Amino acid sequence: MKKIIVPIDFSDCSKNALSNAIVVAERMNMELVLLHSFMLPMATTDGTPLMVGSMIDDLQKASESSMASFVKKMPELDRVEYTTEVTAGLLLSGLNDVLEKHDTAYVIMGTHGASGLKRAFMGSNAYTVIKNVDCPVIALPEDADITKMKRIAMSGDYKHAPAAQTIEPVIALTKAFFAHLSIIHIDQDKDLEHNEIEIAKSLEKYLKKVNHSFHFKRDYDVEEGLLSFAKEEHIDLLVMISRHHSFLDRIARGSETKRMVMDIPMPLMIMPG
Repeated sequence: MKKIIVPIDFSDCSKNALSNAIVVAERMNMELVLLHSFMLPMATTDGTPLMVGSMIDDLQKASESSMASFVKKMPELDRVEYTTEVTAGLLLSGLNDVLEKHDTAYVIMGTHGASGLKRAFMGSNAYTVIKNVDCPVIALPEDADITKMKRIAMSGDYKHAPAAQTIEPVIALTKAFFAHLSIIHIDQDKDLEHNEIEIAKSLEKYLKKVNHSFHFKRDYDVEEGLLSFAKEEHIDLLVMISRHHSFLDRIARGSETKRMVMDIPMPLMIMPG
């Protein structure tokens, strides 16, 4: 059975992400893995960082206890199969270990809309996960609800024909929720070129059993154009393929896309390119 991994930090944000993940797991007949990673304690002697080994077992037990308490507050978990994982270290390290053990379909994680250090930390977590895991990541704002989603939009790059395995997770999600999939291409140019039209047509072979439509929007800023389209069309989930529009480079430079991840205005799904 395929798995959905849900990073848990015991916040309301991760609780909301889990509530959404439970419904996705139900719809798609998948199992959940609840993952909590706790930071290892550090001490310094003569300026050299050292792990305080005597505290690690206590932190492990405390984290496992917190996970058990968290699970008890989520009775809806009884509707799906799930397991819990508690690991020491950075979230990315723990996540990659879990990904190696399981056939994972999605990572569903919350993104805090807080300010200051909390926002910077969680935004960095979301960015680090998106950049470094070879798995679709669904990032959800604190109050997001995709449990009744009916309209999904995917940013289409008509310069590269996507492989079937790249967009299959989007198609599967669209089918599971009986949603409509809009393929939206944002470009500065007024018209599509011939080769771009041909690539758009090639997508049809993947979408035969999916309710879908193609759209073209002229905008000088890709992210602004996507958000504008999402608002106009009442999109419930916006999907982007990470290599499109130099996506990760724009995040690293602090572009509008970084704000989409760190202080996300709507649910966002990032597909590995």
